[in-house]
Amino acid sequence: MSIQFLQQLAQSSDKEIVAIAREEGFDITTSEVKKLRPYLEQFTFSWLFLGIPKDILVEVEAVLGRKRSRQLIALFTK
Repeated sequence: MSIQFLQQLAQSSDKEIVAIAREEGFDITTSEVKKLRPYLEQFTFSWLFLGIPKDILVEVEAVLGRKRSRQLIALFTK
């Protein structure tokens, strides 16, 4: 996953993110996107090398559930 793509996501509307996710085979609602947006905005370059912080992963799992959160993370680690 490129930094440019993550920056594009951060600048996209909630509806655009839903459409992008669906193109990748991941169903997400606009309300879920709204809940997850703060974590997208916290993204730092170090996450590419060190991984996503555990506290962020816990929050994502609280929103999406374990299975869907793992699917979402897998999309970002392609």
